[in-house]
Amino acid sequence: MSQSFSAGDIVQLKSGGEPMTVEEINGNEVTCVWSESKKFQRQVFVAATLKPYQRPAVGFSVGRA
Repeated sequence: MSQSFSAGDIVQLKSGGEPMTVEEINGNEVTCVWSESKKFQRQVFVAATLKPYQRPAVGFSVGRA
């Protein structure tokens, strides 16, 4: 199943890495932008290599004994 993205979506490489913003989609190519060490980055990725970004959970849960 192929993933569908829209401009403005936050994505991440399936292999990990920084969260990136989808800037443009051209067929199966997705142009993403992000900031790394205060430097603006832009690169084109094949859509199949990306997944929606999910923020790490913050906080904790209390289990019952």
